[in-house]
Amino acid sequence: MIMKIDSPLDYYEDIRETIIDGDTEKVKEKIKELEIHLEQQNLTVEEQFYALSTLGKFYCKVKNYDKAGDYCRRSLRLSKKIENNHLEMIIDTYLDYAYLEMEYGQESNARMELAKLLAVLDNHEYRDPYTYGTIFSSLARVSLMEENIENGMKQYEKAVNYFRESLTETHPVLLSTIYELSDIYIKIEDYQSALKLHKQLMEAYQMNNNKRLEARELLKIGEIHFYIDLKEARKIITDAIKLMAKLPEENPLDMSKAVLMLAEIDENMGNFPRAINYYKQALNELLKIYEESHFMIVYIYSKIGTISIRTFKLDQAKEYLERGLPLSNAFPKIRMQFLYALGKIYSDKKDYGEAQKVFDEFLQSLEQEGRKNSIAYGNTLQAIAFNHLEQENVELAFTHYQDALAIYEKIPNCRDEKGLTYIRLAYCYENLPNQDLNKAEICYVKGFNMIEKTRNQELLEESLAGIIEFYNRNNQPSKRKMYEDKFVKLVNKKK
Repeated sequence: MIMKIDSPLDYYEDIRETIIDGDTEKVKEKIKELEIHLEQQNLTVEEQFYALSTLGKFYCKVKNYDKAGDYCRRSLRLSKKIENNHLEMIIDTYLDYAYLEMEYGQESNARMELAKLLAVLDNHEYRDPYTYGTIFSSLARVSLMEENIENGMKQYEKAVNYFRESLTETHPVLLSTIYELSDIYIKIEDYQSALKLHKQLMEAYQMNNNKRLEARELLKIGEIHFYIDLKEARKIITDAIKLMAKLPEENPLDMSKAVLMLAEIDENMGNFPRAINYYKQALNELLKIYEESHFMIVYIYSKIGTISIRTFKLDQAKEYLERGLPLSNAFPKIRMQFLYALGKIYSDKKDYGEAQKVFDEFLQSLEQEGRKNSIAYGNTLQAIAFNHLEQENVELAFTHYQDALAIYEKIPNCRDEKGLTYIRLAYCYENLPNQDLNKAEICYVKGFNMIEKTRNQELLEESLAGIIEFYNRNNQPSKRKMYEDKFVKLVNKKK
């Protein structure tokens, strides 16, 4: 039985509203009837457009690209015959089709449909600012998908200006667009433009007496200052924390974010003990909200662990790293930080078996990422080799140092690493069962010459001490004196 529609516009609008609400199951039968109705009855051009546009919207919503595209294109072809009477629905159909093409990575098609829509609006002298804001924000997204940041920025700027003509400053649509534009400004390092946007938002929240959102904008302003002035960033974030503390109900997520930002600032400024304290505060707050396996918890464990190494609190580092490692399986990149750091700690504590386990997994992860020819891979081989030396396994150490050097030879700008490897290889040549003092001397000299060209004073002192001891052990006083003179000059230069 073919359904009879007395009022097509109302009928289609009811279906469209249900689709927009996301209740596609509720209209499935109506959609089937509508498709039959479209094929079997002689409909007016207006009715055909309504039907095709509504079907396009439905299939966009249920992510059926082929049907959605077909119905949208057919409806837009018919739209030229009814433009004067149903412009709002035509606009909606163009936007549906553009979003569909964007969702499926067809950026050029999306841009073309949006351009057509602008032409239609110009022809009809249609001047609704909200519609233009929607179109330009859509064009901006297309540009960003195509990695054209400059165009995306200009289009978002237009969108913001249009939305401001029809929306309040704190309306969710305008807010979202402002944040998108702000992110672009930050990406291109135009921090002042980003700050201007967020200061305007903060002033709007102050006018509305919305302290919670005012504090969030203050946090964002502090976050932007992170790129400009760390001291100023700390001051602003501290002010935001004071403002949040006065709220009737504190938001643990907002407070945790603020404390985390303070931790990162102090970490970047080299205030490691204070950074660790802030990370611990944030951890305590976040454990009230999230399961321990949540990314942010795992991230903070890695931060406390790795910074504790830098402050020589190895027991604390070991505690947090061992707590976080079993939770890090879902986060491969952060797991690698745990593995490498724990390898160094186990090595320092002479737990060479555990060190080897985590170093082996770390190397496997690098190989899986296609990063075998990387400084990280070479440095890990060096760490393993050093552990073998500590255990007097000179031959195994020698092999790993050779492998590390082979990797460094393929990488530019790693003179320090290559120089150190030559120094360590020299020591191995001296101490292998088939001792080769000639090769040892060649490696000592080659390593020192490389390190001498860098600015790493600590490594230069280590290499000088090594080569001086070598000539001392092998009774070559004239050569030893030459390097002792260099060592004296280096010490005097430091004074």
